[in-house]
Amino acid sequence: MKLAETTMESGFSFQEELLLQALERQALTGRLMVNPHVTGFSSFAKAVLNFIKDKKAPKTCKNLYKYLLNNGYYDKIETRLNTHTKEKDNE
Repeated sequence: MKLAETTMESGFSFQEELLLQALERQALTGRLMVNPHVTGFSSFAKAVLNFIKDKKAPKTCKNLYKYLLNNGYYDKIETRLNTHTKEKDNE
């Protein structure tokens, strides 16, 4: 089994958690963790959309992050940046 496929406590794979963290960092700070092309996609948003398979999900970084936050995707993982609450993001 590859490290990327390892299932974390959240239920996401290691790779999926890192993609969610990368998307969060880009949405909140505007900075990239790494060039998104290393994921095989042109952006972190496209890489995340590939594994969540939600047709209603927005296609842009900030809107996708807010959508995922409001739909509980970030409830299961802990990041240094997830100090934002749903109430703050809905203002």
